[in-house]
Amino acid sequence: MTITPIHYGELLDALAELVPFVRRPSANAMALLWSTIPQQVGDELTPQHLAYAAEQFVQDPGRPTDLPTHLALFRYLYRLENGLPNFRWGLRQDLAIRMAVEGFHPLPASEADLIAQHGLANGDGARQEPSGVLDHLSVLPSMATEQPNGNSISNGNGVQ
Repeated sequence: MTITPIHYGELLDALAELVPFVRRPSANAMALLWSTIPQQVGDELTPQHLAYAAEQFVQDPGRPTDLPTHLALFRYLYRLENGLPNFRWGLRQDLAIRMAVEGFHPLPASEADLIAQHGLANGDGARQEPSGVLDHLSVLPSMATEQPNGNSISNGNGVQ
């Protein structure tokens, strides 16, 4: 059974009652939030996924207060790129293991943490993903060199 706008709305309403800094979204805001999540999210998540994400969010002493609640919840379900859920990368590699064990499960800060927690590799950050943003940015230092026309490119800080 996939999630519906009703499941999503009830979850955010319940979190607004339980967590001090979470505000209850209006009906219009809820409709907007639902319409902005990719279709695949609604199709691949179940009410059990949402319940797990809510449980982790409530128990997480380091939950992000600078992220909108709906994005913070998806951090517990999807692979992360620079601390945010990347829906294109899919569900977390270790999600089934995490959901099978009761209690709070801190998000791994690195691939080494992921391997230490579950023996899994390749999966939770742009640094480990070959197509991640940080991988693409790694070419920038090589661009700060002299060009064939004799001009040089700097990084804007006077460094060439």
